[in-house]
Amino acid sequence: MTHYTVSTLNLGRFETESGEIIDPLQLRYEHVGYPGQPLVVICHALTGNHLTYGTDQEPGWWREIIDGGYLPINDYQFLTFNVIGSPFGSSSKLTDNHFPNHLTIRDIVRAIELGIEALGFTHINILIGGSLGGMQALELLYNRSFTVDKAVILAATDHTSSYSRAFNEIARQAIYLGGKEGLSIARQLGFLTYRSSKSYDERFTPDEVVSYQKYQGDKFKENFDLACYLTLLDVLDSHHIDRGRTDVDQVFRSLDTKVLTIGFIDDLLYPDDQVYRTGARFKYHRHFFVPDNVGHDGFLLNFNNWAPNLYHFLKVTKAKR
Repeated sequence: MTHYTVSTLNLGRFETESGEIIDPLQLRYEHVGYPGQPLVVICHALTGNHLTYGTDQEPGWWREIIDGGYLPINDYQFLTFNVIGSPFGSSSKLTDNHFPNHLTIRDIVRAIELGIEALGFTHINILIGGSLGGMQALELLYNRSFTVDKAVILAATDHTSSYSRAFNEIARQAIYLGGKEGLSIARQLGFLTYRSSKSYDERFTPDEVVSYQKYQGDKFKENFDLACYLTLLDVLDSHHIDRGRTDVDQVFRSLDTKVLTIGFIDDLLYPDDQVYRTGARFKYHRHFFVPDNVGHDGFLLNFNNWAPNLYHFLKVTKAKR
């Protein structure tokens, strides 16, 4: 029987980049696997959560990757934290009336680092993140609080693009104007950027797509907290690995971490060439381009199109420049 834990860490007083205080800092996490196995830290995307593996009754968002044999459950132990600001158990505006009004990607990564330390880990064998999770992975690598053997960054770049920020601002305005109904519209808008026009044409008729978008928006407005969504949009917009730093290339080139970047065709938010350029800043880098027409959400879907490359990268023991 695989060891499985979902719990919450109480990490005491925490000061954010803006000088605001979270007290106590609470961090919800999932750990699955056996102590002693190589540690895989997985960072989730914008509206994801800590349930990477989940249970038989409620499978996690990457269960298919693990049970599919690409990251075999008997070969690793897996750790995922729910980021602060998210409505799924960590400190957020849903749990704390005094939660900060300004939160950044660096805040959520520092909280994750405290969580990893609190659980007694000092070394990360594999670090994985897609989209907002890939941005977290970049910050973790820059901070060098832990030695990381291999890192996999999917559909993420070294800064949030102007194009992505424009959509985020429209989402904010929809929420400010329409409350929960605005949140539904924001989700529908976001969903359009997560999928390509080709995937929509293959999947829906023009009539079907209208009801599908409405369904996605209505489901989201009931399952995701409005204030938390606004917090996480700010976190997304704050991402710029070079902000206030002049040594990022020097730091990345000094790491012995082997980095794999994966980009997806028709990703409107984080195009493949930008994903590649982000990875090229590291000393040891490989890149895989996925010719799959889903778009940005490709890292959550159609695993057989790209996960074999992930499996191969994790099994390779030698790396060249």
